[in-house]
Formats: sequence, C-alpha cells, structure tokens
Amino acid sequence: MVSHALLDLFSQHDGRTAGMQPKHRPAEVPPPVAHDVAGLLREVERLGCRIDLVDGQPVLKGNGSAIPSAVMGMLRENRTLIIDHLARTDMHTSDCALHVECEQSGIRRNPETGKLHLFGDPSPHWLQEQGWEWNERRRRFTAPYPFDREDPRPRDMIGGGPCLPADFPNIILEPQNVGAA
Repeated sequence: MVSHALLDLFSQHDGRTAGMQPKHRPAEVPPPVAHDVAGLLREVERLGCRIDLVDGQPVLKGNGSAIPSAVMGMLRENRTLIIDHLARTDMHTSDCALHVECEQSGIRRNPETGKLHLFGDPSPHWLQEQGWEWNERRRRFTAPYPFDREDPRPRDMIGGGPCLPADFPNIILEPQNVGAA
C-alpha cells in the first residue's frame, strides 16, 4: 500500500496514477450491518445483558454500560431484524415450562474454569446474600475472589489457588417471588 503523499508525488510524474484520488476515512465509521442477528444477541448475552421483546419493542436488560459502542451501534442498525428474530423465537418458546426456565435468574458455574457467572436478572439483595459485591469500577456485581469471571484461574495461580468445593452446584437459581407483597 502506498501512502497518500507518495501517491501525490507519483501522480505528478506518472500519468497512470493521475486519476487516483486519495481516500479519506470519515471520523466516525458506521457499524457494519450484522448478517447473524442470533450471533449479535449471543454477544450481548456474553456481555451480561439480554434483549427482551416488551409490547413489540426491544428492551435491553442488564448492565447496558458493559456493551461497547460498536456493538450498541450494530444493535441500533439491526433493530428491525432483532424485533423479527425475537418475535419468531418468542413463538417457539411459548411452552410454559421452557418459558419459566428462561425467566429464571441466578448464578452459573463454568465447569471448565471454575468461575461464577450471573444469568437472568437476579435481585441485588439476593446477590449480596450469596456473597457478591457491587464493583463500581466494573459497574456490575462481582463474585468473591477468586471466583469472578475476570479473576485469574486457579491453575494460573502459584500453588493452584483456592477452588470451589467439589459438590458446588453448576447452577444456583434465585428463589421466585421472594418478598413479593
């Protein structure tokens, strides 16, 4: 690739490059349109959020500040595709048992790394009872050290580090309707 300064220099001496114009990049590049809406929604879930369809409108649930601006731009660009996708998947998951399981929230243990992850939308009070603390810098609840998803894995620590008990469950569901009046 030739820099624009060299291209201008060559255009003065060579007729072949005289018609070429230097390309200028815009200050803000618009996000590309995602061809895989399901992949985009999985990325949002990986970041600790989810998108639900409420009265025909997509609603972002969870810590929206954890989503990078590029992904947020892709969400805005693909709004109609996301609505269509959520409407189709909502029709397929109308089975009551599956729907209740999707609405559950709690803590999931990754068996490969031993780290704890949140899923759904657990209440802050319940999380604090489980030993989780709000981290202002990360803008999310964090698991007790060293079991948070961003803490080093025990195998990366000197001496192996602490591990969760062998009988620790893979999923801990938040009790439903606790404190409901």
